[in-house]
Amino acid sequence: MRDATLPLGSHDERVVAIARPARRGGGTFGDYSVIAPLARGGMGGVYLAVHRVTTERVALKVLDPQFANHGEVVRRLFAEHAIASRVRHRGVVDIRSAARNADGVPFLVMEFLDGETLGASADRETLALPAIVSIAADVAAAAAALHARGVVHCDLKPDNMFVLRDGRVKLIDFGVSRLVEEPPEDETIAGTPWCMAPEQWDGAPTPASDVYSLGCTLYELTTGAPPFAGSLPELMIAHLEQRPARPSWLRAMPIELERLILRALAKHADERPTMCELAYELAELAAWNVVQDLRAAG
Repeated sequence: MRDATLPLGSHDERVVAIARPARRGGGTFGDYSVIAPLARGGMGGVYLAVHRVTTERVALKVLDPQFANHGEVVRRLFAEHAIASRVRHRGVVDIRSAARNADGVPFLVMEFLDGETLGASADRETLALPAIVSIAADVAAAAAALHARGVVHCDLKPDNMFVLRDGRVKLIDFGVSRLVEEPPEDETIAGTPWCMAPEQWDGAPTPASDVYSLGCTLYELTTGAPPFAGSLPELMIAHLEQRPARPSWLRAMPIELERLILRALAKHADERPTMCELAYELAELAAWNVVQDLRAAG
């Protein structure tokens, strides 16, 4: 996946390097003890941990100790819990609590997810169209639940979509998410450039921005390439001004799917479907409408 950022929850090959920061914090976080590293981000790591009494397994998202007193970094970590806890949905990762351990290291307690990111799956193999549409329908339903509670994810991409071993899909990583009713505290542009909506480049994401990002994700998963590529300035101009090539030029697909992807990628937010509409139309495609065409093309 073409990823210009590495959020705290994203998977990374450098997992061995994250054991040391946790050990410097004692390896104990509240009632949980760290067992093993799971993933690495720019300012911390994600660890498998176990409750010392119940033996329940959870995932801990832990800041590296050097960021423990960095006000903005800590604020964003705790805000992730506050934002995600607004929604209880089968397609949204459960972030249960936020706290500091005895050494003052901030951490989140999350449900443990057994599987891999959609980005990792797509990097390993070309996904069939029916699988892509089914997964996207589940992601859209979860994102619609976020929007209903006033949350804009702001970073919908394959690396933030986690596919469990039983086939369920969970949205993860709310590190740059925002609340609709709260204006941004600064003009920071947050997101991943290859899948950022035009208005997001202006620092003004809305629920429609998530629709656009999911459209970019669908485009890349179906064609093997993002809608636009290039340097950061080139990406900004492309998302603001250019039309992507028709995805069917890169991979055969039903016209209904192509039209839906291109509608999601409309430059003007009011021309995109809502996330609820997108979820419904994707579910319809996955369930019966063009399932035979999807199988034939995929």
